[in-house]
Amino acid sequence: MRSKQRTAELPSPFSRPIRRLRFPGVLRLAGVLRLAGVLRLAGVLRLAASALLFAALASAPGGCVSLNGADPTKRTPREVVADQRIERQVARQLAADAQLASSHVNVVSYDGIVLLTGQVEGEAQRRRCESAAGAVDGVRKIHNEVQVGGATNFVSRVNDGWLAAKVFSRFASSPEVDAASMKVVAENGVVYLLGLVPPAQGHAAAEAARTVFGVRKVVKVFDYLEGS
Repeated sequence: MRSKQRTAELPSPFSRPIRRLRFPGVLRLAGVLRLAGVLRLAGVLRLAASALLFAALASAPGGCVSLNGADPTKRTPREVVADQRIERQVARQLAADAQLASSHVNVVSYDGIVLLTGQVEGEAQRRRCESAAGAVDGVRKIHNEVQVGGATNFVSRVNDGWLAAKVFSRFASSPEVDAASMKVVAENGVVYLLGLVPPAQGHAAAEAARTVFGVRKVVKVFDYLEGS
């Protein structure tokens, strides 16, 4: 009778529980870096969202238009469209000028009054910006606030959008200022105020804007109502 040979069973390397290697210091550092990256991204997104919100509030017809046109400080839909056309045509003129290729110029129109802000290489380019705006039909007056110098970077422009949003928000909470009758433009920390307002309201708006943290200077570009 053949005896059965018993083979010894070798333990499988997969039968033992695998011990996880732990590196507390590395994991903690990775968590901190990941959190810092998330917070940095959140900050950038918050600034960008605020800038977009301000742009929507400042340009939305519901915030600037009076359907019956009874209030002289409110623009009619036709006037809003006319200002948008002026902004597009002036921007097109600037983009077509080869001498302004490296310039950064913003165009804002309110009731035919055009505000130019930004940076150009020299005084000749600055004058060309004003000439381009003056060639557009419907422009009543030009405020040339373009500066000679290097163009601002993306971060600076996002900060300007956030600054303008804060100023606009301050106007909305002030009983002395009608935010719907104004536009707010920020360029490199300088705040420009446009609109058709009584002198007292323009002064109140400028004083309110000066109290906002980050504002270096306030420039009034208002068209004042006669007899106010």
